[in-house]
Amino acid sequence: MFTEKPVAVIDYSVDGLSGALICSWLKVPSVIISVIDGAPFPTVSTEDYSAVIHSGSSHSIIDDTSFINDASSLVNKLIETSVPQMGICYGFQLLARATMGINAVSKCSAIEIGWKDVNFLPQWPDPSLSGVKAVWQSHYDCVTEIPPGSVIIATNNHTKIQGFLNKELKLFGTQFHPEFDHVHGNECFAKDEKLFRENGVNLEDVLASGPGFKTGEVVFNHFLKAFRQEK
Repeated sequence: MFTEKPVAVIDYSVDGLSGALICSWLKVPSVIISVIDGAPFPTVSTEDYSAVIHSGSSHSIIDDTSFINDASSLVNKLIETSVPQMGICYGFQLLARATMGINAVSKCSAIEIGWKDVNFLPQWPDPSLSGVKAVWQSHYDCVTEIPPGSVIIATNNHTKIQGFLNKELKLFGTQFHPEFDHVHGNECFAKDEKLFRENGVNLEDVLASGPGFKTGEVVFNHFLKAFRQEK
């Protein structure tokens, strides 16, 4: 069974909070593995986990952190051993960089921040989610190239590749952050008023809006379902 082993949540966040938020949505056993720039990369056995989720981070995927090579090696090792992987924002970009190289990611022309609309395409792995929905966004970097055999499953005018799925490699990822609900999402935005001000985004307008659906409940469930029957 897919859920016999726990899901590993690799937490790349600088504040160390992403892992707990992600795990709060998972309806299967999970463990958090923290990655800290400058510290030894944790040992992750591909045999111990049913799936791996790579979190977001305030680190830029363009930068060569102390852990980028080890993280990329882990992604490819998990592919080789057929362990399903999900990436979120930085983790999403990591999937692209690890499989396609540094040219598969780039800086955006402008930041995307706030509760932003994303178009969920028919290629999304579960047809119950479709059309335009607002989700939590905060990123300067984006994915520009995805592995052969992948399909774009979500998009918007700011970032063409808001999500992709590769059934053969068992990769699934989103540029947006499904782990943030309305309360936690707005709390995070409210702590960074300077970022909004410097980028000409009205924080009050952002706080007055919110998600278009229960992103954590839906998206993480769809990830787990997407590969449950895959061999």
